[in-house]
Parts: sequence; structure tokens; C-alpha cells
Amino acid sequence: MKKWIAIFTMLLCLCTLCGCATADDAAQNGTLRLSFDYNHAGTIASNQFAAWIETANGDFVRTLFVTSFTASGGYQTREDSLSAWVKAAQPDTWSDAETDSISSATPRTGRQEIVWDGTDSDGNPMPHGEYKFFLEATLYWSSNVVYSGSFTLGSSENRDIAISTVYSEDTEENRDMIMNVKAEYTAPSDVSDSGTQRLLGGLSPDEALEYMEHTPDLVIVQVNTAQWKITPGFTGALWIPHDELEERFDEIPVGKPVMLHCGAGVVSVPAYEMLIQKRPDIPELSYIAGSPRAIMEEYNEWLTKGGE
Repeated sequence: MKKWIAIFTMLLCLCTLCGCATADDAAQNGTLRLSFDYNHAGTIASNQFAAWIETANGDFVRTLFVTSFTASGGYQTREDSLSAWVKAAQPDTWSDAETDSISSATPRTGRQEIVWDGTDSDGNPMPHGEYKFFLEATLYWSSNVVYSGSFTLGSSENRDIAISTVYSEDTEENRDMIMNVKAEYTAPSDVSDSGTQRLLGGLSPDEALEYMEHTPDLVIVQVNTAQWKITPGFTGALWIPHDELEERFDEIPVGKPVMLHCGAGVVSVPAYEMLIQKRPDIPELSYIAGSPRAIMEEYNEWLTKGGE
């Protein structure tokens, strides 16, 4: 790992020459934000939903969120559960770690938000161009609904995205489970052009570990809410839930690099965007794009040995 800085510099040069994406490009992609009202259904064979991204040609890019029952094997025992997502994502090829990184229990009733930062499942920035989002929900047994829309990643304009809605069956059972779906694309931020802040965007867990071990005075902030807080987490990390960050962002030390993380790299994105606007004094800002659990033990052990 001691050769990392030299290797990383070389890789940046190579990527510049060949046009490859680097972590800095993530901040230049813009973001897709999906929001919707979720009403917990009281029936069996319901309360499952997933959101994912595909290219304009239909190539799978990344699962943004999926409920844990289906992701953890429920699609095998109940074949109708999120059938469109299963076909696109092929979860039977995933490892347990991959499943854990993007799945979670069904949330409580209320407004939900899912954000895509323009990266793939490894945290690598995707090239600019046309993409599609999908939000599928299993309402009751074989009754599913799929919301979808197209947008241009890297576009310089903010815009609301037109949404198509397709139901698999003509039934009213649990039709109100997913309602008021909205999709918004936010154009890339130009804050990094000011020269006062370096926006690294999303780093894969492996990239994050390398960065953490070579960045003096790094402040790590966990933004999970209390329900999903990872304990014990990274040694020395701050805990500021993302839904409290707007009121508590001044608790983050001034003038130090900051890395955010949550449990799957989802709610870290809106927290990252907020700090871009609220804390321009942060010299380097990043977040872990994925589950941080795989690197916590190694990082904490590295700290106990004096950071060597």
C-alpha cells in the first residue's frame, strides 16, 4: 500500500490519455433522484420494490435498492416477486456481500427517496449519455407495477423526467402501495471549478480504503439513521444521520477532508450533495459508493497499529 500514491498518480495520467473515467468524474455526472410515497400493505405477497439503472440499449448498470426478501432468495420461492428486476439484475449470480450492499428491509410508510450518482456497482463513473431508470413494485402475488423513464447523464440542464407506468394486472389490490412517483435529474455541480474544493465523488470500498490510509486528518462521517446505524463502525467516525445533516453540518471540523458513508452508498449521495453547498471549506469531499462493511475491520486494525 505504501506505493499507492505513485500508482494512483500514474493511473490518473493513463486515464487522462485514454479518456477513462476517474473518481473525480462522478461529481461531473449529475444525479438522478427518485421519490415516491410508500404505503405498507397489510397483505402477504406484497411490499417488495426495487430500483435500477439500464443503458439506453437495455444493458444493466446498477441496482440502486431492492427489498431484502426478494434479493436474498425470495425470487426463487415466489417467482412473481419483482420479476422484471430479477430478469435484469440476475441476483442468482451475486455473492452475499453484493446482496447485502444494496438490499434492506422494507421501510416504514412514508415518502421514500433513492438517488443515483452516475456510477456503476463498483463506484466507477458511467460515461455521459442516455440511460433509463426503473422502479418496480410487487403489489400482490403476480400483480406488479413498473415505473420507468429516460434521461441524459451529464446534461447541463435540471429537469423533471416523464414517467411511464405499466401494471401487469388490472386489479385494485394494493394499488396505493407505491404512489406519486417523481423523477428529477440534477445537472453536474460546478463547485469544483472554483478551485476551493476537490470533489472526489463516490469511491468503491477498495478505493476508499486506499484513500483513507493515505489522507491525513480525514474525517469519516456515518450518515445512517439510528435504525440502520453500523456499530461499532469506523474507529473515530462521526455519526450525523443524513436527515439531521442540514441542521448539524457545522459539527464537521473545518478545513479537513471528509468521507461520508452509509450502509449501501445510497443516502450518502444526498448528504454529499448537501455538503457541497453548505461546506465549501472542506478541501476534499467523497463518499463510499457501496457497502463499507468489508473494509471496516482492515481499516480499524490499521489504525490500532499506528496507521502504518
